[in-house]
Amino acid sequence: MLQILAKGFSLGLTLGTTCLVTCTPIYLPYLISEDRKISKSVLTVLEISAGRFFSYLAFGTIAGYTGSQISSINRELFTAIAYILLSIYLVLSAVRTHRNEKKCSVPKMARLTKSAFILGILTGINFCPSFLIALSNAIDLGGAFDGMLLFFGFFLGTSLYLFPLAFIGQLSKVKKMKVIAQIASILVAAYFIYDGATKLHHYFEHKKLEDVPGRIVEAFHPNISLIIFSTDHNFEYFSAVRDSAAFRHPLAVQAFVYNESIIDTLNSEQYVLLIDSDLLSDKKTEKKLYGFDYFFIEKDYPISKLMKFLTFYSFKTSDHVHFEFKVERSP
Repeated sequence: MLQILAKGFSLGLTLGTTCLVTCTPIYLPYLISEDRKISKSVLTVLEISAGRFFSYLAFGTIAGYTGSQISSINRELFTAIAYILLSIYLVLSAVRTHRNEKKCSVPKMARLTKSAFILGILTGINFCPSFLIALSNAIDLGGAFDGMLLFFGFFLGTSLYLFPLAFIGQLSKVKKMKVIAQIASILVAAYFIYDGATKLHHYFEHKKLEDVPGRIVEAFHPNISLIIFSTDHNFEYFSAVRDSAAFRHPLAVQAFVYNESIIDTLNSEQYVLLIDSDLLSDKKTEKKLYGFDYFFIEKDYPISKLMKFLTFYSFKTSDHVHFEFKVERSP
């Protein structure tokens, strides 16, 4: 029991900086947007943490009990809805704090944002890379109680990074900072509405594919491992590709200098490959890889552009996917 708790705690400590990057743009404007004494700011962060705690335990229990992962496309729908709800929350919060300063009446819906617990729940169900890694670990454990324990430890580890925000929230005492925070809340909400709408569009486009014969191939499918093969001279670039992909895939992403003996051990149905395009200049290697779904990439192709494409696009095919990413060159 203690071993599982410790594993979750160490995951939280390791991945807490990612949580901080994801959640600080949400929490900080909320904390600064109205006057709070330091004790009140600490209580607000505790209330947010209680909401995160509720979400984490619920997901940890479900993941451990079912022993199966949420499919990536359903996860995308869930995340899209959570993002849109979070956006509504942030807008209503900005309206509430602005009207309070003007001594005006506050709409009933906006009063809900006085509860930081709801904000904690909404950010707790955000399928960010840290959350996905913890979710995968909970699934691997099996058992509702073990999954709950792992997420409890994960909550404790990540919370250590969030509590200092209570002290930064004292910037609310500077009048102009409150106005900036309210504007920031609207901008963050606009971003999440855009991201949520994009995910909803992708979800419905994906649903259309279900009526087309064939199978769906996704680079970041939660049940399919991703492996990267490169030439020796391009390995540094493809190591960077691996690091970026690891933030988006719930399973471990591995990168190797190409070796036939590794390929011979792989089951083509369990892996999607990212391939250094230089490897395909050898017809023997190309033939060896043909039975796999793979994306071949030219060195120096923009990694952010590559990741965005692989995150948002799926392929419906009756054969294998062999898709090419070439560096654009000026004429």
